[in-house]
Amino acid sequence: MRVLMVAGASTGGLYSYTDALCSGLCQTGADVTVLTNPLWADLPRPFKVERLLFEFIDKKKKWSQMHWAADRFYRSLLNSLRRNRFAVHGRFDVVHFQGVGTPLMDQFFLKPLARQLPVVLTVHDVKPHYKRFVSRASFIKRSLQIPRRLIVHYEDGKRQLADHWGIYSDHIDVIPHGIMPVQNPPAMTDARKKLNLPQDRQIILFFGGIRPNKGLDILLKALKIIKSHNDRVLLVIAGGLLGRFNFDSYSDMIRKTDLSEQVQAFIHFIPEEDVDYFFAASNLVVLPYLKFEAQSGVLLRAYAHKKPVVVSNVGAMGEFVSSDSIGLAVEPGAVEPLAKAVINALDGLDKFQSRYSPDLESKYGWENIAEQTMRSYEAAININSK
Repeated sequence: MRVLMVAGASTGGLYSYTDALCSGLCQTGADVTVLTNPLWADLPRPFKVERLLFEFIDKKKKWSQMHWAADRFYRSLLNSLRRNRFAVHGRFDVVHFQGVGTPLMDQFFLKPLARQLPVVLTVHDVKPHYKRFVSRASFIKRSLQIPRRLIVHYEDGKRQLADHWGIYSDHIDVIPHGIMPVQNPPAMTDARKKLNLPQDRQIILFFGGIRPNKGLDILLKALKIIKSHNDRVLLVIAGGLLGRFNFDSYSDMIRKTDLSEQVQAFIHFIPEEDVDYFFAASNLVVLPYLKFEAQSGVLLRAYAHKKPVVVSNVGAMGEFVSSDSIGLAVEPGAVEPLAKAVINALDGLDKFQSRYSPDLESKYGWENIAEQTMRSYEAAININSK
């Protein structure tokens, strides 16, 4: 089967996900081509990469909002035209989109493509993180109703797609996010040495792009309680600021609550080659998200390193952690329950780590994920041929 994978992201979790999925698909015998932008890393891979799309560069800080929007519109238009032409001329069996790109454009340009080729779309975020004109609900709804099959990572996400966006549930496949592959993970002592972190502390990791829905303020409030029970704890915050948010309010909170000795922050984008050091250096990964209708790549990275986790019961996180028994889930925004969960998890690290088994690794292995994805492709092709 000839598969065209349309991938806009060239960094971060979605890039890693797409790269791992395409490698897994190749192992099943698929002939995979990724259509993306020039920023995709030039690495040896079992699939082809065509860098024909324009990248989207955040120039809001330098340009006026109107100038930025015009540039974004122009690039989206050209990308839609290039993508459709490449897909049709390439005679692919199926086209797979990693997320809704620009719903304003997709609601129009996906239709002619879907009339000629089976289209599958993975919905990584059931609802958008931001409210923007190009991502208005009406645009998203029209875009999601075009593909033959939609893929979502968890059962409740399927229900939300059906209820919120009006998608027929029998057009939705539930395929979990795979465990991100880790080659030769560093030892904890080596990772801490590289990151200049103390060897004698119990490290809690808050990792990923920082925005208000991630609940960092709730974790900092909980940290004050945790500190009174465990003065060896150290919270490591690692990730860049998303959008126009800044870190000032968190810095003020750290200072006013006397937590400077309990927090070490790396407030910048973490390049892929450094990501595994942060997970290897940690004892516990905490994701205290307030609102999140998706599966978390950070959570699956923690799985890859066999790290116990504490998560909020939002999106797929609580569902996965509870069923896999590798950590604790709490209600979002609850400071004292979060603090108690972190304290209990730190006391039971060995217990939670012991629950990482070969069966769990197989469940989230990319061979299994790829096989399920191939079945989704086959269903899309069969629907398209009727």
